[in-house]
Amino acid sequence: MALVATIVTRLDEARAVLEVALAGAPDPRSRAMVAVQLGWVAAKQGRADDAVRLVAEARQLVAVAGAPEPPVLDAIVADAYVRLHRYSEAIAPAKSCTERAPKNTAAWAVYARVLAATGDYAKALVAATRGLDLSPRDPDLLRTQATSLAALGDPRAEAAQAAYVRFRTPDEAAGLRVLCSKGSERCERDRNPVESLTLVRE
Repeated sequence: MALVATIVTRLDEARAVLEVALAGAPDPRSRAMVAVQLGWVAAKQGRADDAVRLVAEARQLVAVAGAPEPPVLDAIVADAYVRLHRYSEAIAPAKSCTERAPKNTAAWAVYARVLAATGDYAKALVAATRGLDLSPRDPDLLRTQATSLAALGDPRAEAAQAAYVRFRTPDEAAGLRVLCSKGSERCERDRNPVESLTLVRE
């Protein structure tokens, strides 16, 4: 499960380990847990159809296990579609995720984003506002708020844009991380959220 958070170029490592885990899972609940992680991997790799299939399998397994359906299943499907810019298909699962996890800032950010991407700026503004009530400085929510207000011709658009510019991730952030990793072994290690250690037999 930890490997699911690794960098994209190493996600096949997570996929290989999880497929072995799925084959050895002892019960429906365990298989559902592994299928969910495989769904995240598929979404991050741009394999939307595989992600949707794995989520469907997880839903069935959760039902068999008699457990409540977690909101993460909708989050995976929405994420898979968003990564491929299939925004209209992401609306339903993104909305469902906000309904199941109304205090999750990321869920509101995704829902607001897909609404704005499909031109529904009024609903996007409502979703962004709900998310900003939870996290007033979230850059994704601030961006959608500013975009929606501008599209609606709202006089608050300028102030919203200024708020986004103030709290957005700096353009040079990725470049700084690359430079840091090239000059420091520790920084290179810390860039990857999953630390790997090479074992040497002596």
